[in-house]
Amino acid sequence: MKKQILIATGLAVLSTSAFASKARLEALGQNDDRGSFYVEDARNVFRNAAKVNTHKNYITTEWGTASNTTDDSTTAPHAEGGFFREMGSFNYGVYMGSQIDSQNSSRTAYQAHDNALDLFFGGDMGVQWGARVHYANGNTENAGTFKKEHSNFGLGLGMMMGDIEGYANIILSDESKGGAAAADKFEANGLNLGASYNLNGTKIFVDYDTDGYDDTVSGAKTEQTYTAITVGVGRIHEVSSTARLNMDVKFVSEKDETKTTTTTETKETTLPLTLGFEADATSWLTLRGSVSQNVIINNREVKTTTTNKNTKANTTNVSAGATLNFGKLKVDGSIGTTSHARNAAAQSENGTLALDNVLTRVGVTYWF
Repeated sequence: MKKQILIATGLAVLSTSAFASKARLEALGQNDDRGSFYVEDARNVFRNAAKVNTHKNYITTEWGTASNTTDDSTTAPHAEGGFFREMGSFNYGVYMGSQIDSQNSSRTAYQAHDNALDLFFGGDMGVQWGARVHYANGNTENAGTFKKEHSNFGLGLGMMMGDIEGYANIILSDESKGGAAAADKFEANGLNLGASYNLNGTKIFVDYDTDGYDDTVSGAKTEQTYTAITVGVGRIHEVSSTARLNMDVKFVSEKDETKTTTTTETKETTLPLTLGFEADATSWLTLRGSVSQNVIINNREVKTTTTNKNTKANTTNVSAGATLNFGKLKVDGSIGTTSHARNAAAQSENGTLALDNVLTRVGVTYWF
């Protein structure tokens, strides 16, 4: 019994304080920039700001060289990073370069969402609470041309009480002025709400996510709206003191609508199943991997002037990664690349190991 308690305690410490990177979560099949619904990782502070109370005393960096005119992805990572620290009975964090909800791939003619700053603050008053403020601002004003400018202000709130968690992430304002012409304007919006309950080690979660924009070019407006509802269950199974399995199944309903002179509406209803593992191969090396696929429910419908229905092809995704452990310093990396495009009829898949696919995404974290 004592041995089991020690193993469980060691795993709890490992799972809540040892990892903080996109590379780790992607390798485990948790492909969401806000973190995972149930796999504990410091990256989850972007989903639930109250996690700043359980993930603290570390500095982390995400490596990347991609242009700010594109959105962050596995194959085109952006540089970002931050610092989290406890301060008496409170905890705080400063994070730079986050591109959550940036939508830069849709505003290429405008000033990009760039140089973002996230400030975190939280505490525990019987109920763990946390808040995150997101701010970004930029402009370009060259001689003989019109001014381009962008500003963004967002807010994240979260709470944890026993087995219950809840969170809200809101874009309060996001506006870019000056595109191909001075009068062009891009206005984005976003809302993310969710809650979860831990039932005997199984996490039951529900998440509502919507974002979109109005793009006005030469007086003509394009309206885009994306909405996703996710309901699922996830569980971590402790195989031993050095190995863990993660399993989840989710029901996902998505709707993507674009309005110009015509309307294009894409609906997807899927049931993705994910199986992953994480094992400490040696004291200095942790290996992980996952496989996911839509099962039973895998429907896609596209409406324009006609309606086309099909199942999504090639939804089997394989991911892998590793962590090099040097005491309190950890280097996380992805092995291989995988495409997880939103509302794509088919997803390209890379399941091969090649030297140019090793450590395609890298995160370095130091815990103190």
